[in-house]
Amino acid sequence: VEMPTDFDDFTDQASPTYDGATKIQKRNRELLRKMMETEGFTVNRNEWWHFDYKDWENYAIYDIAFSEVKAEK
Repeated sequence: VEMPTDFDDFTDQASPTYDGATKIQKRNRELLRKMMETEGFTVNRNEWWHFDYKDWENYAIYDIAFSEVKAEK
């Protein structure tokens, strides 16, 4: 999917409001943002690709491999 920058780009072009992107890149960026916001995420003000979930501060941060996480049944 064509986006304004690659993932983990920290240049000005990574801003969610960067105006120099192409029409397609802007459309894709806004579509991602709208879909993520619909599910309770907010975009980072400096990185179009970085989202945080609502109330994320209320949850512990774990440094474990996905293989260690068991699926909830």
